[in-house]
Amino acid sequence: MPIPPQWNLKGKVALLTTGGHFATPFLAAALAEAGARIAVAGGPQDALEATRQAANPYDRDIAIFPADVTDSASVRHAVRQAMEVHGRLDVLVNNCQLVAAKPFLETTPEEFDQALAQNLRSVFLFCQAVGEHMVSQDKGRIVNVSSVLAERGVENMAAYCASMAGIAQLTRVLGLELSRTDIRVNGIGPGWFIEETRSLEDQQQELLARFLPSRRYGHPRDLAALLVYLCSDACDFVTGHTIFVDGGAMARL
Repeated sequence: MPIPPQWNLKGKVALLTTGGHFATPFLAAALAEAGARIAVAGGPQDALEATRQAANPYDRDIAIFPADVTDSASVRHAVRQAMEVHGRLDVLVNNCQLVAAKPFLETTPEEFDQALAQNLRSVFLFCQAVGEHMVSQDKGRIVNVSSVLAERGVENMAAYCASMAGIAQLTRVLGLELSRTDIRVNGIGPGWFIEETRSLEDQQQELLARFLPSRRYGHPRDLAALLVYLCSDACDFVTGHTIFVDGGAMARL
């Protein structure tokens, strides 16, 4: 996509986190196309490699760092590695989501803890580790990817919805705490997305797609322009917000 001059990320270093979510390679490719140098932390290994492959046409020196995104020492080690390779971190994009779907009364405490650790604790850990470097630079951009389920309840997804709400609230608080610096913290809340490319006619065979005001599912490409903006210098007066990219679904609340 054409990059407006004020959205250009040339010379900036972006660290993306992944837990295997299918959108991460598209997010990395969008930032690399806008000029950023890319580093990726998390796992599993195939998710790291998929992200590297997606961004490779725009950045052939992508660094990947396997890490346990729920462990503080592992996260800090990955961040130190990224700093050693690139010398700085200008952008952090958190997208370590684990989708957990199970009736509430059947959800074990261990399953609940796992969902919150993967989805919410990982964001806390990376924001803290990277945020320290950004504060020393007095500049940075953080984007936390959550979901429309941060605001909207869905049956059988109590743990996931709780973790998404936590990400949105953490984004608000960090936006406030860092607002007097040149660090901006925002979020993106995708709606119902699919990875594959499907015709409108095919999608509209499904009741959920027909329910959405746009009458189609989202695709990670729909996040690209917004992500680049939130990571750019142009995003100077926007902080603490989660912006929903949902085809109008939240308008029906």
